Amino acid sequence: MGSANAATTTFTFDSSVKGQTSIVKFLDGINLTVSDFQAGPKAGADYDGLAVYCLSAVNQAPCEHSSEGFQPINYYTMTFDQSVKILSYDVAYASGTVDSSTLYQQGALQSIQGNNVSAGLQSFNNQFVAAANVPITVTSTDLDNEGLLQINAFTVEKVELPPASTVPGPLPVVGVAAALSWSRRLRGRISRNACD
Repeated sequence: MGSANAATTTFTFDSSVKGQTSIVKFLDGINLTVSDFQAGPKAGADYDGLAVYCLSAVNQAPCEHSSEGFQPINYYTMTFDQSVKILSYDVAYASGTVDSSTLYQQGALQSIQGNNVSAGLQSFNNQFVAAANVPITVTSTDLDNEGLLQINAFTVEKVELPPASTVPGPLPVVGVAAALSWSRRLRGRISRNACD
């Protein structure tokens, strides 16, 4: 499902998404909604991008909100309005992530990403095709609860699913009448031949 020359779409994140309860992006005919930030409920972000998780108030400026103070984040959802294959993301900042991982999951489909990485492009371990309008849950676990991981780009490939197979509809009334007529004639022939 996808080819070497398939077009990819890269959604970018910067400080403009900080404090939003829902982030909506539209690019290349694809809508992306990022929401349900928990424990949040607001997105953490700064010039390094969107906080995938942010668990300690120490040096965690992306998750510090002026009126509410620090809001930890270790869960959110991503929903695309088209079927897409998740390909990669760009880590802009990572601190205290040695003992952490992030699970991207949609139903039985999942990719577990180790966060012991340095900044740069990270390909998904399992590049699954996410169904349209079904949330992908993004859940991070950090054993010592002090990490921060930020991404500034998320890349997908639009997937054209084959059309549903067509099933013939019911016979028209004229067709049913013709079938019954032929059935009667055939039974009549069989009964006449049986009597002879």
